[in-house]
Amino acid sequence: MSAIVIVVALAAGLAAAMGAGALSGLRIGKDALGTELATYMGALYGGLAGGVAVVVTTLVLLLI
Repeated sequence: MSAIVIVVALAAGLAAAMGAGALSGLRIGKDALGTELATYMGALYGGLAGGVAVVVTTLVLLLI
């Protein structure tokens, strides 16, 4: 894989993880925390957990 493909895959994966985290945080925590805080926290934790998964997956695909 070329370097551009790797960078685009990492950026797209991280953006998708943050978006999914924000949506799930909004759905789960908006009543208890408020809409803004639930969205920010979901994006933060989605980015952290999803970011690790994206990096590991990209490394595995490079080794194949």
